[in-house]
Amino acid sequence: MMRRRDRRRQETIDDIKDTARSQLADGGPAGISMRAIARHLAMTASAVHYYFPSRQALLDALVVDGFTSLAETLRTTYEGVAPRPPGERWLAVCRAHRAWALDHQAEYLLLYGHDGACAVKQRNRQVDQAFSSVVNVLFSIMRAAVAAGEIDTERIEAATPASLRRQLATWRDENGGGSGLPGGALAACMITYAQLHGAITLELLGHVPPPLADYSALFDLEMVHAYAALCRQPFT
Repeated sequence: MMRRRDRRRQETIDDIKDTARSQLADGGPAGISMRAIARHLAMTASAVHYYFPSRQALLDALVVDGFTSLAETLRTTYEGVAPRPPGERWLAVCRAHRAWALDHQAEYLLLYGHDGACAVKQRNRQVDQAFSSVVNVLFSIMRAAVAAGEIDTERIEAATPASLRRQLATWRDENGGGSGLPGGALAACMITYAQLHGAITLELLGHVPPPLADYSALFDLEMVHAYAALCRQPFT
């Protein structure tokens, strides 16, 4: 059980982050202001800085929370559809990813926009762990698909330039979630990862052609064919 002092500290941290999320929803990452948060919570600016020494520290905390929440959603979905074939699990996880993005649009664009990318590149341990927990779900799907013989890893690897194969191997070595996956499977991970986020981002930013109003059907079509393009046999 938390002591009263610890509980109040956590409540203050949560209040600061909740206020920052409101600012994020209203004005994007640029709209997050430490001074405005202090005014809203009737705190001094120095008191806010006591909990978050810099604006970047606050952004990093939001990124960690966002990736952690997304990873929990994806992992729960993945484990909940465990009896299904890998291709169906892929589609279920993609749908869960899109649903989370639609429910947390400002946070999603923070995670996969410039600020989220900077947080990941800074090699902050908490950010790295939270980001990896999302990517590791994709690795889990790919590992199951390779084990089932569905992914044509030889064809994909043969089409991958040698320099990129070396870079994929480095990525695998640096991220434990990808251990044991052949080069073709790692390339397949990046292909599907890019198509998944590309489809979601186009929808969130309003770049889907207006006549294509059935976003759910369009998304399913894109994800089914993204997976099918990697398979030895047709997947529908």
